[in-house]
This record gives sequence, structure tokens and C-alpha cells, in this order.
Amino acid sequence: MDLDSAMQSIKNEFPNKAMDLAESLELLKEVISDTMNAINNKSNDSFHKRDFQTRRQYDELALFVYDYEQLIDQFINKLNVDSVEFIDDEDADEEAERKTIPNYADYLVDHNVEHTLYENFTHKRPFAFKINDQQIIEVNTWQKMLLKTAELLFAIDTEKFLSFEHAPGMNGKKVKYISSSPDGMRRPQPILDRVFIETNMSGNSIRNLIVKMIKAYGFKPSDYKVYFRADYTELNQE
Repeated sequence: MDLDSAMQSIKNEFPNKAMDLAESLELLKEVISDTMNAINNKSNDSFHKRDFQTRRQYDELALFVYDYEQLIDQFINKLNVDSVEFIDDEDADEEAERKTIPNYADYLVDHNVEHTLYENFTHKRPFAFKINDQQIIEVNTWQKMLLKTAELLFAIDTEKFLSFEHAPGMNGKKVKYISSSPDGMRRPQPILDRVFIETNMSGNSIRNLIVKMIKAYGFKPSDYKVYFRADYTELNQE
């Protein structure tokens, strides 16, 4: 079985797993991009010091990493996560979960523990988030976390946020995540009546979009802290 056939089989037989794979690879791609930027900075520093031997070493390393960056991009394209309709009820609110999940209290976690944007959000529910030392903002769904984050960034620099509509990598290949028009979006929500953001996304897709947005504003992913309310991983073991 070749790669194309394998990816197609995963998409057809295990669409949710195809989404999980693509979302994980998207986050890995972001980390690799950061690594490439760090290598570039080191290479430029070597050039300024006229240390050309070290610069060549960094250039060779960059080419090596770039090959894998391209390979990961191929995997993402073949999985084509945009074509997988999001079905899981990630945006169920807390009250609904109390009524439908057996032994609800057994799945609550310590909401004082800080988590990062490099973690897996599947089957988790948020309690709050914060950026750097700013005030903690409570939310009970990933969708609300995305909206509140977007509103914060929009207030910091409106024009930058509006530019996301046409920014490379900020939207899906078939679905727009940020747009001035709701046309073609599955579950658009307005940001201060100026722009729409897609909310028909899994927790991990939202995580990936938040990573891209805050990096565009000069924040590091480590500046963004997430607090979980519940973890239903055990309930969803196959």
C-alpha cells in the first residue's frame, strides 16, 4: 500500500483519527517553523561574525529540517482535515454535561493547574485561560476560549487581526477560519461585528489557530496558559 492509499483509507475508515493526525502534524509544523527561525537567527549571527564555517553548518541543518517540514506538509495535505466534518460535541456546556455524563464529578480535574498550548485538548474541557500575567478569563468551551482570545487580540491591534483573512497559513485549504463575510463558513461567530471566526472546530484545531494568532502578535505559545475543568479521556477509550 502506498502513502496515498494509506491516507485515503484512514480518512474513509477513521475520519476522527485523520483529524487527530492532521491537527497534531499542524502543531508539529508550527514548532518546526519556530526551529527554522531559530536556526536562521544563528546563521545570520555567524555571518555577522564572519564565521562562515559555522554558518555553513547551520545552513546544512536548515536544509535537513526543511526536508522534513515539506514531508509533514505532504501528510497534512493528504489527510485533508478540512474535508472531515466535525461531529464530536466539543462545545457541550457544563450544565448539559452534568446531566448526561455518569459520575460527572469523577472527571473533574484541578483547575488551578496550568497547561500549555502544546498539549492534547481532545476530550478535555476548559475552565479558563490567560496570556502572560493578565487576568484569568473563565470559559467553559473551547469555542468560547477562541472567541475571547480573538476579542483580546482584536482590541490590541484591530488591523492586524483583520489582515488574518488573507494571511498565509491562517485559514484552512477549503474552509476559512477568519473572514469578513460568514458566507461558506459552517458556524461563524462575529468578533465585535467586524469580522467572523469559525467555531465548528475541535479543541485541537482551536489550539492550533490560537497558536498562530498569538505568534502573529509577538506572543510565544508558552505565554498562553490554559486551565482544564474536566478530562473525559477515560470515557472515550476505544
